[in-house]
Order: sequence, then C-alpha cells, then structure tokens
Amino acid sequence: METFTALEDEVVVHLPTHRVWDLITDWSATPVWLPGVDEMRVNGPEGPGQELTYVTGGHERQYTLATFDPGRGMTMVNGTDDSDLRVEYGYLLLPDGDWTRVQLKVAVRAAAPLHDEATDLVTALAEAEAAQLENFRAYAEKAP
Repeated sequence: METFTALEDEVVVHLPTHRVWDLITDWSATPVWLPGVDEMRVNGPEGPGQELTYVTGGHERQYTLATFDPGRGMTMVNGTDDSDLRVEYGYLLLPDGDWTRVQLKVAVRAAAPLHDEATDLVTALAEAEAAQLENFRAYAEKAP
C-alpha cells in the first residue's frame, strides 16, 4: 500500500479545545460546515468503530472512526485496513492558550495497481476539502 497526502491544513479557532471538540463531533451540524455534505447520521456507540453515514448529492457514503481520543483527535476512514483503496481524514486538536489549533490531514492509501486512480482522487480531495477548516472555524466561532 502506498499513502498519498491530499491535504494538510491547520486553522486557529478562537475557542477552548473542549468547545471545539464538542462542535467538531456534533455530527448533526456537519452539513453546516463540511462542503458537499447534506446529512450525517451516526450508527453505534461513540468511539472507534462508530459508523458515520453521510449523504452527498443523493448518495450515501460511510466512514468509520478508526481512532477516537476525546478532546484531542480522531481519524475517520472509508474502507478497511485491507481495502485496495482507503481514504483517511485525521483531525488533531491542540490547545493554544485559550484557543485551539485544529489540524487536518487527508490521505489516500492505495494498492499499487490503483496508483493512477489514487492520484486522481488525491487531486479531487485536495480541491474539495481546501476550505473545510476555514468553514469549520467560521461555524464554530458563531455557534451558540
């Protein structure tokens, strides 16, 4: 498997880390700040293995929480460890005084025969997710 980084981004949210965590894991509010997501549903208990089903353009997609460290970070994956193609979204929250630095890394893991498909997907994800953290920051700083 080869790993391709589609996006690495960071933003400072002018809120304490516990509040940022509550907002970033409020799955029902995800469509407000995550581009292209029309609806998000949660299946299973909170933590690793929890399934997140989202609707985009009338199509359902599913991610699973591979890691979940409350207040610090999480990784959402589409596919399993043995999938030929897997997309990973890693979020890390870092306290910065009274504020929080939020880091996002979007990566694609692909088997060698899918190299060309993976590079195309990396390009599409980089474009689609470029504004994600800025959208989240704007939403979080205005949230009640």
